Order: sequence, then C-alpha cells, then structure tokens
Amino acid sequence: MRTARPGWRFWQGLTPRNLALLLLLVLVIISLFALVDYLAHSLSKEYAVPSYYFRNKVIFGTLIGFAACLLTRNRGLFTRSLAFSSSVSVLLQVRYFLEGYPPDFVVTFLFIHFLILLPVSLLVFRLVGERMWK
Repeated sequence: MRTARPGWRFWQGLTPRNLALLLLLVLVIISLFALVDYLAHSLSKEYAVPSYYFRNKVIFGTLIGFAACLLTRNRGLFTRSLAFSSSVSVLLQVRYFLEGYPPDFVVTFLFIHFLILLPVSLLVFRLVGERMWK
C-alpha cells in the first residue's frame, strides 16, 4: 500500500487553473480595497500619500493575500476572511513603517485597512462560494 507524500493534502485540488482563479480573486479584492483606500487618503491633506503607494499596495497586497488564501483555504468563511484581512493589513503597514511613514499614520491606517478589507473579503469570498476552496 502506497502512502501519500507529506504535504500532498495541502496541494490536492490546486490545479494551475484554480491557482490562476485564486490569484485573480485576490487581485479583485485588493483592487476594491485600494479604491476605497484611495478615497480614504483623499479625505485630508494629512493623509495624502504618493501615487506609487497604491501601485505597491496592489502588487504586495495581492502577493500577501494570495499566500494567506492558500494557507487558509480549508478554513471557514469568517476565519479565512479574518486571516486574509489581518495578514494583508499588518504586513503592508510593517512595510510602510520600514519605509519611514510616521508611527501614528501607520497605526491609524492599520485599523482603517483592516476595516476596509474584512467586509470586502467576506463579501467576495461569500459570492465565490465554497466550490473555490475545496
């Protein structure tokens, strides 16, 4: 009797097509997030950021979110959304802190980013349904 290789269960069902669809799904979520975040940053000159901030947010947010989705794909809807939102929010803000943004700005937008991402990811994950994750 042949035993499965360690880690095989994790990769089971992840075809190139499924991975591409997952990456596209994460890109949609991050793009919606970046749009709402752009509006939030436009509210005050105090919150103004350079244009590359949003481009970097889409690139790095998509990569972080994709990894979070892969790691939590066998979890429930809320757990998946919570892990996705918190990992993207925290890791993006760590990056901005290391780039020299003021700590109060970083902490403020950490919570704003999380509060934007959680409902957006919940909505999109619910619309896609469980067939995407199994």
